[in-house]
Amino acid sequence: MTEALSAAGARPAHSWNLLRTEGIAPGERLEFWRHATSTLFPPTQVRRASGEGFYGRISWQEFGRVTLADIVSTDIEVSRTEAQIASGDDWYEVNLQVEGTTAFAQGGRDVIARPRTMLLYDSRQPYRMLFEGHYRQLSLKVPWQALRDRVPGIDLLIARPIPAETLPGRFLYDFATTLCDLGQEGQAQAFAGRIEAHVIDLLATALSGLGEGVPLSAGRQAQLGRVKSHVLARLDDPDLTPAAIAQAQQISLRSLYELFEGEPHQVAQWIKLQRLDRIRADLCDPLQQGLPITTIALKRGFKDFSHFSRAFRARYGISPRAFRKSQLH
Repeated sequence: MTEALSAAGARPAHSWNLLRTEGIAPGERLEFWRHATSTLFPPTQVRRASGEGFYGRISWQEFGRVTLADIVSTDIEVSRTEAQIASGDDWYEVNLQVEGTTAFAQGGRDVIARPRTMLLYDSRQPYRMLFEGHYRQLSLKVPWQALRDRVPGIDLLIARPIPAETLPGRFLYDFATTLCDLGQEGQAQAFAGRIEAHVIDLLATALSGLGEGVPLSAGRQAQLGRVKSHVLARLDDPDLTPAAIAQAQQISLRSLYELFEGEPHQVAQWIKLQRLDRIRADLCDPLQQGLPITTIALKRGFKDFSHFSRAFRARYGISPRAFRKSQLH
């Protein structure tokens, strides 16, 4: 299968990659497609009445931790089962329908995605997609925790249509389609770190707008969302402390800690992780390669470089200097 993938057109890293069923024996195309898509995204099953008439093409690029894929194929059923879910599959995925329709089901919700509709789904849960004919779909794979940190109550937004007619939805849809349409020129790769941050922020904004119409549990998630938005807007302030946040939000410090009790990290730790993620993106940015790492760390709210360096290594398993060298050489 590795030889088949190579023969089908995979390209080197740091350029747009391409795989297609042209040149694959008709009887092997479905298995080729299953293997190709399950290598790029969390594993799935594919089903079809027969392999006759099946075709598929997928091109993709990685921008930091975000993967953007452009998929063209014909009628097929794609499903992910409990048995295929692994502990390392920590991703949210978003499908942007360009052509054709998709019947999608996850978490007890069923929806039909038509052109210019976007859908969010969770790789940690089983799902089913049914394509009834020719389709083109863009697919975004984004880090599970990064998006969850930005969108409180995100589980309520699974399998809910995100219309591209809303302003944030249109920004996201147009940005993704433009990246794909211009991708072969290779210009975007130089700004991979910035594109990663833009995609996550645009997606979080589009989802937050969608969440305004969803009833959140007893106002807690809505309040948590306001607190997180306040923090992210002031993240570079070195004096951003839990006490300062509580005062600005006109709640007690105890109430602030209680808001974060159901979260993976308490408020101070969450602030630190958000700063580290921003610095990681900065270290990938060629426009900032002339800035010393110390300057970037202090600009992003860290007061002590040694503390920052230890925290960065603990989170990413590599020193800031080595990480920057690996991204910008």
